[in-house]
Amino acid sequence: MVYRTMDNDDIKLLLTRYITGRLTETEHQEVKHWIGLHPENELYFIELYEAWQNMLYLKPEAVDEEKAHRLFLNKIGTEKKLVKPVKWFRIAAVFFFLILSCVSIIIYHYSTNDRNKHQVMARNGSVKKILLNDGTTVWLNAGSTLKYDTDFGRTNRTVYLEGEAFFDIGHNNKSVPFLVVTQNYTIRDIGTKFNLKAYPGDPFFETTVIKGEVAIEGNFDSGQHDVNRIYVKPQQVLKVYYHPEKDDNNEKPLIASAPRAYNEVQVSQIDSAKMEVYDGWKDNLLVFDGSTLGEIARVLERRYDVKIGIDNPELQNIRYSGSFKNVPDIDKVLHIIKQNTPISYTVEGQKVTISKTN
Repeated sequence: MVYRTMDNDDIKLLLTRYITGRLTETEHQEVKHWIGLHPENELYFIELYEAWQNMLYLKPEAVDEEKAHRLFLNKIGTEKKLVKPVKWFRIAAVFFFLILSCVSIIIYHYSTNDRNKHQVMARNGSVKKILLNDGTTVWLNAGSTLKYDTDFGRTNRTVYLEGEAFFDIGHNNKSVPFLVVTQNYTIRDIGTKFNLKAYPGDPFFETTVIKGEVAIEGNFDSGQHDVNRIYVKPQQVLKVYYHPEKDDNNEKPLIASAPRAYNEVQVSQIDSAKMEVYDGWKDNLLVFDGSTLGEIARVLERRYDVKIGIDNPELQNIRYSGSFKNVPDIDKVLHIIKQNTPISYTVEGQKVTISKTN
């Protein structure tokens, strides 16, 4: 195929139509050729794609032309020159076209959102394995939900996660970045295998990279400096502990729609022998390495579909290490834990009560 020479206007128009799925087959090949010409081209495409994703999934009440205009310009206002300088009025015309396209498609998206999304749930007590059409394999842990568009793998490779999942990324369409969107962070895959834990009820967010690299994007304010992106490399785990903002008068967590304050971020190297602590669940393993009983209880609730009550606050922080493989019921797990910790327990149907021994 003979590729035509494109100027800045052509590039911006085609990239926008590529991202929104409005290209002919010939134009599609031209865009893929241009992206592959130089790393700077690929970086520009990724930045534009992420700007589009951020705008596309705004809350419906926040969608208006002025806000879309502002968000889009914030993302591409500092772009690099790609081919040659162009006149300001041509740039303005291109921006107008992009903004108009984005606003119209955002509105259309929300009118058809439910129909255009696949949803996969792993209920408490189960683990699901999913094969996406870009070659990606996802293991979904108990109590988790994964959503993705019906055109996943063509115009986008973005999934939405609540809970925990292990990703083995496929590369059938490398020109489109693979993104995982959670409640507070967006994860961009740069490698191949990683575990992600983002349960809404847990007081932390966790990413563990087995192979490759990921970029975590969001607010990592530690109280000392602001960070918007952290790279996590092989055999590293990033953990962000959530600390809700408090009211100065009564010291109770504020209930608000604003993001919680994140003031404890840890990135640590992990031994390959301990990798099962983070991804063993997909192979029916339960592995605890110095976990508190409170943390263990949340894992067991999801794994065995039970509700656990700990009637002594002191027990919450007792730490335990151990591993279990293919244990069919919670009674056997608690029996083993009881041998090494000062607890007793009762199981009545789906209700478990843990008490402190005298």
